[in-house]
Amino acid sequence: MKKRKLLGLLICGVALVLLLSRTQTNTPRAVQIERKRALNPEGFSGGNRTSTIIYQFFLSENLCFSSDACTYGSYKLPEQLSRHANNEVRHIGFLKVHKAASTTMQNMFFRFGMARNLSFVFTYHPNYFSREASRHLPVIRPRFRNGYDILCNHAVFNISTFSRLLPSDTRYIAIVRDPLDLFISSVNFFSQKSQLIRYIGAVPGNKVQNLIRNHRYDMDFFSYTKNAMARDFGFPKSEDVDIVKNKIGELNNIFTVVLLVEHFDESLILMKRYLSWKVRDIIFIANNVRKQNGYSINDLSLLDVNTFRNRNKLDYVVYRFFFERFWRQFEAESNDIHMEVLNFKKILKEVSAFCNSDSIEQNVDEPLHMLETRWNEQFNITYDDCDFMIKDELTFIEILRAKQGSELPRRFRG
Repeated sequence: MKKRKLLGLLICGVALVLLLSRTQTNTPRAVQIERKRALNPEGFSGGNRTSTIIYQFFLSENLCFSSDACTYGSYKLPEQLSRHANNEVRHIGFLKVHKAASTTMQNMFFRFGMARNLSFVFTYHPNYFSREASRHLPVIRPRFRNGYDILCNHAVFNISTFSRLLPSDTRYIAIVRDPLDLFISSVNFFSQKSQLIRYIGAVPGNKVQNLIRNHRYDMDFFSYTKNAMARDFGFPKSEDVDIVKNKIGELNNIFTVVLLVEHFDESLILMKRYLSWKVRDIIFIANNVRKQNGYSINDLSLLDVNTFRNRNKLDYVVYRFFFERFWRQFEAESNDIHMEVLNFKKILKEVSAFCNSDSIEQNVDEPLHMLETRWNEQFNITYDDCDFMIKDELTFIEILRAKQGSELPRRFRG
């Protein structure tokens, strides 16, 4: 009898230790570590055979970099995209990926184009170019411009629809973000009363938890909270390995630079070099950014993270591919690019302090003088520059529409 009691106590003790250890692994730090592992195909588990093959495809490729080509596995950056432009690039096709710092990027392209009287593609929708890959919304042709220079509104990417409107020498730019961060940001944004999406609003309780744990709340192949980046890049509704490989290859041959939200300053410097822009052209103040409240990574367990990545395989393929591609492009640059990034961060800090100063409106005639350095020319930032850097998207679009004669008829303004 004593032996049985001792055995029972031993079993209970072991069970308690296991329970405590499992509970401790669901700490925010443990979840953060697991999220980083999500970018590693070896950490992928579950899913059907085809889904696993997609990850094995990347795992089996030899990731390397040579002096004359940026490679990710068997994919090389096409020669025509690997060269820096000799002259300032003014023809831009930007894929405005949802919840990936894309409004900040769009504002940058708006200011660049406005300063040069360039023409933007606008449709009979306040701020969308297309909602599906096969066709775009009807375009409003500008009365005061000939042709188009820049397309940077929300779209589902299709090179055929973009290239029919933009010049043949257009450079294509996009941006990606860690899929889990993008998901949480989307839930927070589209839960707001002013931005509410019906299916997200219908999720009870903790929305990030329940969207992951209860598949019935998000049954579609693509949505704002499931494989959202892959949808914006124009992927078909398929996890077939050959279809995914072909789409990745197609995108690799189109986009000059795909920026990373997590390395935004480095991304902008790389883009600046490829487009032969100046530092002044990439100055920014973060736009359409929510305050630090709402849902966060701390709401999720390790099981949630694993479940999420198993349901968002395409987004992880997209992110990991362009993540690797970006760093191979970045490291191919001259050694001073790291110093240029530091210089850029210093400039951004000064611009932010100037534009957020309490006294700026009382000193509108006194600009911020930026001195010339090895990486930038001398330039000034004015009160008007600050105002346009924080101008909301729809107001800025109205200004540009009026300048080029593409005003949106009142009945379409919503």
